[in-house]
Amino acid sequence: MSQRSEIFASLILMGTVLHQGLSTPAIGFSAVLSNGTLLGDHQTIKYDKVLTNYGNGYGKCTGHFTAPLKGLYMFSCTVMALNGHDVSVAMVKNDQNMMLAYSNPTAWESGSISVVLAMRKGDKVWIRRYGHGREINGHYNIFSGYLISEKI
Repeated sequence: MSQRSEIFASLILMGTVLHQGLSTPAIGFSAVLSNGTLLGDHQTIKYDKVLTNYGNGYGKCTGHFTAPLKGLYMFSCTVMALNGHDVSVAMVKNDQNMMLAYSNPTAWESGSISVVLAMRKGDKVWIRRYGHGREINGHYNIFSGYLISEKI
């Protein structure tokens, strides 16, 4: 395929994505930890500083995102342990581990997860401690998600 054809195909794809985005409701959230936290076994991380919460799907008291609509969602999280410590976390959907992230004990290293999940209305996603390590650094830990499309 020529470079001109590739550019044209990319523009059509971007236009399709933008058009689909116009009909998708604004559902999305981002939340961070305001302080360092000592985690218990399989403890849910409750990101208490909510930056955005369109659609009110994220509950800072539970740490859970509850899908207000069926659709395809993008979720991400970043985890950082305290300096000299390590920690691993799981992204969980309806009590089933989806993905894992690990923060090394080396200074200021972080782990991250990015995943696209098909969700039904009422499905829940959250982050919890998984395996080893207990201490996480505050502001460097974030959990975010948003609706990509209702069409699945």
